[in-house]
Formats: sequence, structure tokens, C-alpha cells
Amino acid sequence: MAATPPAPKEWKAPFRYNIMTTVPENWLPFVPEHVAGSRRQIQLRRAAMPRYLENDPAPSFERVRPRTALLREGLDAGKPYYIHEQEVPRAGAQVLQSFQRTRWNDGRVFTWLAVKKRIGRGEGHSGLAFDQIVPVPPNDTPQG
Repeated sequence: MAATPPAPKEWKAPFRYNIMTTVPENWLPFVPEHVAGSRRQIQLRRAAMPRYLENDPAPSFERVRPRTALLREGLDAGKPYYIHEQEVPRAGAQVLQSFQRTRWNDGRVFTWLAVKKRIGRGEGHSGLAFDQIVPVPPNDTPQG
């Protein structure tokens, strides 16, 4: 009589490999680029981050686009958008867009869209990281 072989034990790795983490939607990168004809002068060019939706059965690549007109300049025409390097301090810059309203002395109301730039709150960190090995809790199943 032949003995039946034991059932194979299902083994799950105690870690998972992440190719890339996600960043908040409001983080639009600006990458340094040399100005044409200069070896020293640099401008910052608007770049794009990929958008991946979690648990999407058929993931596809899509670029995160700016939502306001402040950073959309040239985007629809396919032209790059540049910012001079000296315009962005080390602490960063916040650009705010809001409606303003006032009343004149004769009672007329004036409303306009204002843009204001101010110093940021210090160096930020988007949380973007590549090639990470992440521990998997014992009850989790690995994601492919």
C-alpha cells in the first residue's frame, strides 16, 4: 500500500515589493533644465506624475494634470511651462488663487480673481519612494 504524500504547504512571503509609492494629487513636480545656450543657467520645467488607481483591475497610465489655470499654461497646446530658478526659495512657495470682493463708496460691488504668492512652510516631502520592501502583516494576502 502506497502512502499518500502530504499536502503541500502554502507559503507566503513575509514581505511585499513596492515599485513606487503614490504622492498627493497636488504635488506637481518641476524638474531642473538647462537654458538653451547656457551651461550654468537653470530653469524649472513643469513635469507630470503618473496616476494609478488602487485596486484597478486594468491599470493604465494617466498623467496628473493641474486643476487650476495657474499651472495649466501651455498644457493644452503641448508647450512646456518654465519657472525661473530664483523664483522658488528653498522654503518653497505657495501660490494662492481666490476671489476678492469689495464695495466702492457709491455702493457698487467689484469682484475679481486674485493670485497671491507667499513663502512656503519649509522644505516639503511628497513621500515618493521607489523600490521598497514592505513587511506584510500575517493576516494579509500578498498583492500581485
